[in-house]
Amino acid sequence: MTRRILIGVIAALVSVGVATASWYDDYNAGIAAVRKGQWAVVIQKMTAAINANPKENDNARTYGNIFINYHPYYYRGLAHLRTGKYEEAVKDFETTSGPGEIDRGSIDELMQDAKAKLAAVSTPEPQPAQPQPQPQPVPQPTRPVIDPALRQRAATAIEQAKQRLAAAQQRKATASPQYSQALQAITSANTQFGAAKTNEDLTAVIAAADNAVLLADSATAPAATATTAPPTRPTQAADVVLGDTTRRVRVALEAYFRGDFDDASRGFQRLSQDLPKNGWIWAFLGASQYSQYAFEADESFRSAAIESFRKAKRLRSWKNGLPERYFSKRIRRVFDSAG
Repeated sequence: MTRRILIGVIAALVSVGVATASWYDDYNAGIAAVRKGQWAVVIQKMTAAINANPKENDNARTYGNIFINYHPYYYRGLAHLRTGKYEEAVKDFETTSGPGEIDRGSIDELMQDAKAKLAAVSTPEPQPAQPQPQPQPVPQPTRPVIDPALRQRAATAIEQAKQRLAAAQQRKATASPQYSQALQAITSANTQFGAAKTNEDLTAVIAAADNAVLLADSATAPAATATTAPPTRPTQAADVVLGDTTRRVRVALEAYFRGDFDDASRGFQRLSQDLPKNGWIWAFLGASQYSQYAFEADESFRSAAIESFRKAKRLRSWKNGLPERYFSKRIRRVFDSAG
């Protein structure tokens, strides 16, 4: 009985000794692999040692009175670092407390190296910059060259046309259709001259001015009637009721129809204050102002004319626009285009 007990105790001690020494054998094989640079073997053996004994110790007892410097996480982290497994290397270096018998660098240095390489592989490689297309220079258009002599000829032609229109006014030919056509032609010449950018534009200005001269020269005063019909009673009564206003309207209209547009404009301007709701007064005032613009090419006259036409439209309904009997085609067209 005593012998059987002794054999059992010895067997148990042998079994315990084998089990206790198993993690050391793996660790010792891993150290040997570190010296040879066999990193896959290092990972395998150190992982086996950690599974059996996960706690590092500077004075770990193997069996009997044998103690070792046990740091499996350090060597497995080193193997992970050498095989490109940087995230696993960082985890092992965070767990280990230092190197064992083989010192391959401090924990801080190895940790810094592993983190740097992990950041490098985590950051996508910069793509080469695509070459940007260079903008092609836009060819600048060649500015047309205007002949100064041709511009002077155009200005002279316009001045001559104005003189012929003035002569037609003096012979009281402003009621003739030729005078209205001449006025339209000189207005067109003035407008084209202000906007001329090429020699062709100036040639068109000269042609319009020459046409105005021919029309103005052909304008004649209406033939005088042999007898004048006596004024009717309504006419006489209107003169009595309206008094000086009728006379001023007549004077302004006479100035308008003989082509004295400055006088006509002043007359209708005063009348617009006395008769502010009379659409006819505003219409004739706008026509006089626009005719001033045709002669002077001053934009202030044109703006004033547009505003007068707008007031005339607000005060009166003009069926088919202004009557052509009293207003030229150009005046009627401007009136229609007013807001």
